[in-house]
Amino acid sequence: MTKIGATLAVAGAIGGLAASNRRLAKVEEPARIGGEEQRYPWRGWRLAYQVAGDPGAQPLLLVHGVYAGASSYEFRKNFRELARDFRVYALDLLGCGLSERPRRSYGPEDVAAQVADFAREEIGVPTHLVASSLSAALIVPATVRSPRLFDRLVLICPTGLGSLDRASGRLGEAVYKAFYAPVLGSALYNAIVSRRGIRYYLDNMAYHDPKFVTDELVEDYYRTSHQPGAKHFPAAFVSGKLNLGISDLFPRVPHKTLVAWGQKARSTPISQAQGFIQRNPRAELKVFRDAALLPHDERAETFNEESKRFLLGGKKTAP
Repeated sequence: MTKIGATLAVAGAIGGLAASNRRLAKVEEPARIGGEEQRYPWRGWRLAYQVAGDPGAQPLLLVHGVYAGASSYEFRKNFRELARDFRVYALDLLGCGLSERPRRSYGPEDVAAQVADFAREEIGVPTHLVASSLSAALIVPATVRSPRLFDRLVLICPTGLGSLDRASGRLGEAVYKAFYAPVLGSALYNAIVSRRGIRYYLDNMAYHDPKFVTDELVEDYYRTSHQPGAKHFPAAFVSGKLNLGISDLFPRVPHKTLVAWGQKARSTPISQAQGFIQRNPRAELKVFRDAALLPHDERAETFNEESKRFLLGGKKTAP
């Protein structure tokens, strides 16, 4: 092949990728969990949240995990049931779900700041807090710095002790820059959040039982991950810019804490759970059989019951 032919072939391939990127950008809006939809202004951007339950009940804030296509939809099997006993707020973090998705530098301090500010300004009284996977680690600084904002905590398969606890380094910086290479960066992201890529993640990381990974669920994650600006937050996650070690912080958490763990979790294996219990005498462990990274989905009924038992401190739940 001549140089001209090779150049034309490369240009054609890039043009094809660009056209594919534009086509994949046209999708429906993300799925919702059915609460009253509200917006909270946070440092110049708008965060979306949904709320349900008696306004006079004790508040409960749900914070979803961090991954491509992340949103409060993760708690779709918990939101309404928990709202029988609490005033439940399900927050979409900046860059996720129905919240604004700006291109900016995302760091591990952002999640703690959003959660603390939301609890202080939007909820206004001490709130229970349920957080999932990486977010369960990222909220820990907020509970240490502003303990009066929170009551009891439920941390689901938290990271920060043996997983996602190291700075990204040069490799992470190179990965991050790859996401923003012209045309090729979007193609890289679209490959990760293709229907095949999403199904692979759900089958091999998020769930233990494959029956939960339905075509409908894949499509829900696909829509959310293909919204305008949806690339920016996952790019920070994949490149390690959101990693946070909490081995020094977790012993200082003053709240009673339920550490909920899926027995079959792979990315945060059950072997890491004892590290949390050993570091803080106010923490107790609940292991959910036949569940992986999302026990609140795979074992939703049991998770809801155990969370209510813990958060209500033994008080009677709503009939």
